[in-house]
Amino acid sequence: MGRPPGFDKDTVVQAVERQFRRTGYAGTSVDDIAKAGGLGRGSLYAAFGDKSKLYLRTLEAYCDRNEAAWAAVLEGPDDTALERLHTYLVKSARCVHEDPDRLGCMVTGFVVEGVDHDPQAGARVRQALMRIEGSLTECVQAAQRHGDLDPEADVPGISQLLMAINRGMEVLAKAGFDAVALERVADQAFEGLPLTARARSQQAGSAHGLPSPASAPTRPVTP
Repeated sequence: MGRPPGFDKDTVVQAVERQFRRTGYAGTSVDDIAKAGGLGRGSLYAAFGDKSKLYLRTLEAYCDRNEAAWAAVLEGPDDTALERLHTYLVKSARCVHEDPDRLGCMVTGFVVEGVDHDPQAGARVRQALMRIEGSLTECVQAAQRHGDLDPEADVPGISQLLMAINRGMEVLAKAGFDAVALERVADQAFEGLPLTARARSQQAGSAHGLPSPASAPTRPVTP
C-alpha cells in the first residue's frame, strides 16, 4: 500500500490513536498502525517517523482533546459548580459504554500498561492528570464559594478522590460492569461529598435535586 494522494495527517493520527487505545503500545505493531492509518510502511515512516514518535503524537493529540473536554464539563459559574461535579461523575460512568468500540482513556491505558519507552510520553501523561485535577480543584472551590460544599473540606483530597473514582469506573466498565451499575457508583460518590446542610436540603426538595444519570448530558468525553 502506497501513500494515498492528499491524505490528511489528522485523520491518520486519529485512526492510529484508536488502534493504540484498542491494543496498547506493546500490542500494536507497525503493520497494525499502517493498516489503521491506511498507509504503507514507507509513507508512515516518512510522514510520522517511527512507532514511538507516532505514539507520542497521538497521545499529545488525545490529551489536548480530553483536557479540553473535561474543562468544558467543569468550568462555569459558582452557582452551578455542584451540578457540574455531579455531571463529571455521570460522564465518568458512561465514557467507555458510550464509545462504540468500548475504548478507554489513553492516559489510563498508558499507566496501566506501564509503558516506559519514552520519558516524554510519561511527562505528557502526568501533565494531563495535573490539568484535569486543576479543573476539578477550581470547580470544587467554586462549589465551596457558593456554599454547597463544606468550606473547611480538603479541596485537593476531593479533587484527587473524584479522579480516582473516574479511573476506577473506567476499569470496571472495561471489566464488564454495565452503565447502570456505574451510574449508581456515580450517585453514591456524589452523595459522599461534604455537602452543606443547605445543599442537601435543596437536593432533597427539588425532585432529587441535581440531574439524574438519565437526564444528564450524554455526549462522550473521550470519543
